[in-house]
Amino acid sequence: MARLIVRDVEKWFRREDGQPLKILDRLSFEALEGCVTVVVGPSGCGKSTLLNAIVGLERLDRGELAFAKDAVHLQGRPLIGYVFQSPRLLPWKTVGDNLKLALQGAGIDRGEWQERVERYLDLVGLGEYAGQFPLYLSGGQRQRVGLARALAIESELVLMDEPFASVDELTARQLRQTTRRLCEKLHRTVLFVTHNLPEAAYMSDYVVTLTTRPARMAEYVTNPLPTPRNWSPEIYQFAAELEAKVTFKEESEL
Repeated sequence: MARLIVRDVEKWFRREDGQPLKILDRLSFEALEGCVTVVVGPSGCGKSTLLNAIVGLERLDRGELAFAKDAVHLQGRPLIGYVFQSPRLLPWKTVGDNLKLALQGAGIDRGEWQERVERYLDLVGLGEYAGQFPLYLSGGQRQRVGLARALAIESELVLMDEPFASVDELTARQLRQTTRRLCEKLHRTVLFVTHNLPEAAYMSDYVVTLTTRPARMAEYVTNPLPTPRNWSPEIYQFAAELEAKVTFKEESEL
């Protein structure tokens, strides 16, 4: 697994009137190997923009995104898995074929596809659904397929962009439990974006709290809660502590 290094990152967009709009402002932090680092901040502060830059969909105006493994810096961008807000499954392909398409895109040897499909669907509790079409799955089941797809390519880094925002709270809690358990079991390096503070408290090993746009790091917090982790009053107590660390300054004040 790789370590992600975000160093002095800045990103600007243009407003409709042509004026510049700063989204990310000298943002620096690290996502450590084998850990879940949660980035939490107000809606619209630039969290998704940061993820898009990490996967190469956005170009930075300043700063560096670097990757290292076992203290050795990697050249270029490593293989990255992505769990989206919605699962983005192809409805005309079966669950298994959706995973195989991701494996093909990642350059995984065809001889490994079936074993990986079976293994990762089993890990998310959908081992019997490989031949099913996404239309016949619940929203939570489709999101589990999206999780399995991101994990199956066995990437150096997994990005998760508010992956449970599109499902009801009960389903979201079950998905958080499954995802947290798998992160502990597989020791994946995960960068998890959310504005849900209890979710951040439950999912994280480390938390990066951001200001409002343009996003700067407010604090870097180590999660004190033990693992394996269950939902408990301590989760909400830590979430309240995080709320005090997320600043809500207006853009004009920065």
